[in-house]
Amino acid sequence: MTSEYLSCDIIEYGFDAQYDAINLCCRISGNNCNEPFHIIPNYKGEKINWNDFFQKKQEIRNIHQNGEIFKPCNGCLYLRKEAWDNSNYIRTVNINNWIKCNADCIYCNRSSLKKHKEYKILPIFKDIIKHDFLKAGGPITISGGEPSIIREFKPLLELFLKNNLNNIKVLTNAIKYDKTIEKGLKKGNVNILVSTDSGTRETFTKIKRTDKHNQVWKNIKKYAQYAKYSELVKTKFIIIPAINDNKEEILEFIKQNLNSGIKYAEIDIEISWFYTHKQNRTHFDEIYELYQYAVEKAQEVGIFLEAKDRMVLFLQNIENS
Repeated sequence: MTSEYLSCDIIEYGFDAQYDAINLCCRISGNNCNEPFHIIPNYKGEKINWNDFFQKKQEIRNIHQNGEIFKPCNGCLYLRKEAWDNSNYIRTVNINNWIKCNADCIYCNRSSLKKHKEYKILPIFKDIIKHDFLKAGGPITISGGEPSIIREFKPLLELFLKNNLNNIKVLTNAIKYDKTIEKGLKKGNVNILVSTDSGTRETFTKIKRTDKHNQVWKNIKKYAQYAKYSELVKTKFIIIPAINDNKEEILEFIKQNLNSGIKYAEIDIEISWFYTHKQNRTHFDEIYELYQYAVEKAQEVGIFLEAKDRMVLFLQNIENS
């Protein structure tokens, strides 16, 4: 056993709330991303036994400390060798148990879960804070569905802000403007990511299956105006082959960012398509060319466009081929 070993912040200090379980991880970047490990399976909001929770995480730590890799983590790009402190606290949080949404994205599986009963997340974090398990530093990621339309969202975000937690990321579609998000952006404790996946109204409506293109970019611009730092408001373009994989759409996306005062954006590849085609070189050259075009055009107008998750794996595959 060594003081340094391969691990990640979620294995060590993570709490991942999914709609039907408390999982080890939320990151979809490993070779076994379709095999999530449940810390608490079939979870419906019951009071959590924290001794059991941390014991299960320690069992996974032990595997990595012995120089092996826990199967669901194999191939994950977030693994790094470090002298982890081996302590029981929570710092990296993913809240993804909410289902309700005011859009219906063509790549989202949440629409099939509409009849699922959502458990309450606010009491869980009150309990975590009561036990002094929640440490600042984050990231705390709040997603959904659409967080801003959920009744618990405002008091949960207020709870985090009251406890001086920072690096709180809200994944919002920005269809609804939210004053609590605005408050967090002003303080510099909250950052948001809006995945528009388009630059034109036509493509936005096709992907999101709601005609809110103009409203979304209006709200993005307003959020950017209130943000304490420009990097707190980011947009995202997920490449969906045969839907938005063209230079015209990329260019319009960059123009919309420029007009909205956005300096930072992300680019990725749609999950299902990537894992279905990652062993098949068909379309790879076209996607690589589109990625390079996007980065170049963004740089020309002072926008930093960052590759994320599947795009990172894709670029690694290109480099190693």
